[in-house]
Amino acid sequence: MKGTEMRGLSWRVVAVLLLAVSLTACESKADKMVRDANDLAGKAIQSDPDTRGKLLEQARTELRQAVTLDPNNLNGFKLLAQVDEVTGHTDDAGKDYMAASALDPTDQKLMAKARYYRTIETLVNSSGQALDQIKQGNVDDGMSRLQDILKATRTPESRDKVADVLKQALPIVQQQGDQAAAGGKYPDALKAYEQCLRGYMLLARATDKQTLDPGADPAMNAINDAAQKAKTPDAPLRVFNDLLAFDPDNKNLNMQLAQVYLHMDPPEYDNAADLEERAGAPDADVKKLRDQAKRHQKG
Repeated sequence: MKGTEMRGLSWRVVAVLLLAVSLTACESKADKMVRDANDLAGKAIQSDPDTRGKLLEQARTELRQAVTLDPNNLNGFKLLAQVDEVTGHTDDAGKDYMAASALDPTDQKLMAKARYYRTIETLVNSSGQALDQIKQGNVDDGMSRLQDILKATRTPESRDKVADVLKQALPIVQQQGDQAAAGGKYPDALKAYEQCLRGYMLLARATDKQTLDPGADPAMNAINDAAQKAKTPDAPLRVFNDLLAFDPDNKNLNMQLAQVYLHMDPPEYDNAADLEERAGAPDADVKKLRDQAKRHQKG
């Protein structure tokens, strides 16, 4: 089972779906497996969370065997789809809903579920196109597409696929920024680095993390360097503040934002001191900045 929580439909629905299915003299082996799986789901209702998960996984295995034995077993696919959904096997749930709706095209609820999962599948598959766009230098559209996919999908498998694409894409965006900076095209470099940093925030969300991947550090350093060379030291201010709201304890981020304030005209020593202190800078360095702030205020 993926995780400890039930996902999707209430797991109580699973146990009542096929209660009307009863033993008959001509019951097939697949039908009996479906009925047994339904009984396991029923027991899951009365169980503690750990036992519930094990019982539902047993039911899932039984149902998978049943529909393999009888690919036309509508009840098997309907129950399997729900069990897959509530246990977090959402990719399989989509396939099972599609199989069930093909067996019973008159069931509007099944059709709606099948359409939903088909839409999600199409969206996730387009993440490869987003990566191609980024490789071709169309970073804005590629990153925007990945963000849209992540907003539209909530399934673990879908988020994992988006995360995998981001892990491939972000070093490419960083490299594009580096190439622009090396050629003196600082506005292009700043734009690429900002997209890269926002991409790392997107990656953290895709992987359900509250901290930025360490891979974001080079982009933080590079955007500050490019901003200073472009004589626009405050250019990273907005993206750094957005990142700080997401990951306030990131030491490198605090230090890099401190540098932004120090390179402003006039420098904002108090803000820089607060940030360096939060980043764990030596007390002497923080005191020096606070002393500079006092002298600046007196001046």
